[in-house]
Amino acid sequence: MSGSQSLSSPSRVFAWCGARFVGTGVDTLFALDRQLGNIVRTTEQPIVGQMRLTWWYEALEKLDHAPPPAQPLLQALAGHIGKGRVAGRDLAMMTEGWEALLDHERANADMLTQFAHLRGATLFRAAAALLGEDDPQVAQAGALWAFADLAANVSQDAIRQQAITAALDLADPVFRARWHGARPFGALAVDAYMAAAGRGVADGPRRAARVVQFRMIGR
Repeated sequence: MSGSQSLSSPSRVFAWCGARFVGTGVDTLFALDRQLGNIVRTTEQPIVGQMRLTWWYEALEKLDHAPPPAQPLLQALAGHIGKGRVAGRDLAMMTEGWEALLDHERANADMLTQFAHLRGATLFRAAAALLGEDDPQVAQAGALWAFADLAANVSQDAIRQQAITAALDLADPVFRARWHGARPFGALAVDAYMAAAGRGVADGPRRAARVVQFRMIGR
């Protein structure tokens, strides 16, 4: 199996699609994902990481009914939640996805599936909602993207190979039918699939050409 490559940056993929990223709220959601991921990557003791993720879980849930604390990212998210476009309780599910990676005793396919769906599918559904997009493939595209991103960044070879296999297996359900709406999110999945398959380099011309093709024909 080919070694996985890094994913192109979401902002670059959106640019290849001719879609706005910064200022739409989508950039804020991906910033939240990076924040949660940094907690997992920089935590040596799982219990400490769980405590930090629990703080974010509770803080995100509270955004549905209370003003945000003096934390810039939460304040930015509150603006979109206040407009009813996404819910804090839904975004809080992303913390549970990232927390799955802290359970070193359960490094198996079920754990990876929990991670990919709670992180990736939740992120993509929320981001698509911010842009007023609704496509049945969005959630699966988010899971594929999360699997491929994990494969590109995890150090354990067994988990990497499981994540690559899971990402490639999702290609059929994600791309079987032509995409009509939400194509920037399908494009993120296209780039992620190429990364998992070891095709092209992040932000490179081969990835760009494939994304432009997807943008034009929807598959």
